[in-house]
Amino acid sequence: MKRTTLFSIIFTVSVLTFISRPSEAQHPRDSMLRNPYGKIAPCEPCYEVLESSCEVVDCDVVDNDNIFSCTTGCPQYNKKRWYNSVHFYGWLQAGLYVNSHGHKNVYNTVSTGPVSRNQDMLSGNSYITGTTQPSDLMINQLWIGAEKTLNTKHGWDWGFRSDFSFGTDTKFSQSFSDKSFDYNWGSGDYYSSFVQLYAEIGYKNLKLRVGKFATIMSYEPVPGPLSFFYSHSYFCYNVPLTHSGAVAEYKINDQWTILGGWTAGYHNSFKNLFGDNGFLGQIQYKPNSDMKFVYSLYLGDHNGLYRRIDALNYGRAYWTENEVTMTLSYTWQINKHWFYMIEGLWSQANDDGGQIVPNTIKKSYGFNQHLIYTINKKWSVGTRFEWLSSQGTFVDLTPFTGGQGTDLYDLTLAANWNVTKNISFRPEIRYDWTFYRNGFKPFGGGNHKNQLSGGIAALVIF
Repeated sequence: MKRTTLFSIIFTVSVLTFISRPSEAQHPRDSMLRNPYGKIAPCEPCYEVLESSCEVVDCDVVDNDNIFSCTTGCPQYNKKRWYNSVHFYGWLQAGLYVNSHGHKNVYNTVSTGPVSRNQDMLSGNSYITGTTQPSDLMINQLWIGAEKTLNTKHGWDWGFRSDFSFGTDTKFSQSFSDKSFDYNWGSGDYYSSFVQLYAEIGYKNLKLRVGKFATIMSYEPVPGPLSFFYSHSYFCYNVPLTHSGAVAEYKINDQWTILGGWTAGYHNSFKNLFGDNGFLGQIQYKPNSDMKFVYSLYLGDHNGLYRRIDALNYGRAYWTENEVTMTLSYTWQINKHWFYMIEGLWSQANDDGGQIVPNTIKKSYGFNQHLIYTINKKWSVGTRFEWLSSQGTFVDLTPFTGGQGTDLYDLTLAANWNVTKNISFRPEIRYDWTFYRNGFKPFGGGNHKNQLSGGIAALVIF
């Protein structure tokens, strides 16, 4: 713990030493990526973009390079013509990721769980979830969406959002906890799902959302265009990626926003076959245009996620679990070139063991950092460093002896090359290492305690 804290302090201080004075600027993604509406993305953290567009689309900023731009000439917003505020968008992200061990994918003859399906989690690139397959070209996301944005400046308004995805990433956004709705859409390595499917209504500074929506608990988002790195952090998969439920959001003023509501646990659909109940809450504080703090909380049942043994059918053989998960993120647009983000995670789950295992307590905690330097509109470079301490819970570690406890580390160096507004390439190199308390080795088929890996992704926005 002391070693990790010292490393974090040295890393942060050394970085800030080389940074010049702050100035007004947008998030680095603004110069790299457009949001689905043909505009340069105006938001900093992913939770804003995932919830909805950060700004209502303006007729003055139509981008004709986007084939889904307004074809009606984008007339001034008119409540009687609501279809003028419906926008279509999409993208394709595909790539290749390999590891230094040369370890190939291994598949089990019997499915081990709703997430891994029939893939052995010790195979391929091991626990680098989302880029697990080595030496094979992966279609990570083929994404198509539609949204009617809210405009409550003059009173009541309504909206919706529908995001449908196909690819290797998609199994993580399915309703796999209760195995309902879109859980069975796909096979092998490729699956489909509605990542988001919700309706909302709003009045002035208040809005209510009902349906399935992407998480607000992690800085790294599900949509590929909104993440700087090709691979994902361990943090990303230690919080729920999707919720089904109803939440209300109220913007108190330009600095404070609060959100809260009910969800059907983790990764469940509205069928909620196990009767999970949870509270999802968030507080956002923006002291100025360059900084933002976000505290998120999930409190409630988490019964579906650990139903790993498919052969047992649904029943009391699975344990009941109560979970508390908290994240706190801080983002800082230091100047027009430098951007910094740090987020912390603390999670604890208490389960009764059901008829399978004794009562246990699982804990996870740690931090994740991003530092991004925008060279120009074409090029950006960035680094990510994270530490995650896990005791008895981490992705699919619980069936293995290594699940008794570990410290996992990830150091990633990446670049973004934006060939055009619609096409970009993302090369990266990544080093993972771990200190398992009992000597268990997770990488290279269970033979190595560290792993060097890397790859490149192509992103096409349409």
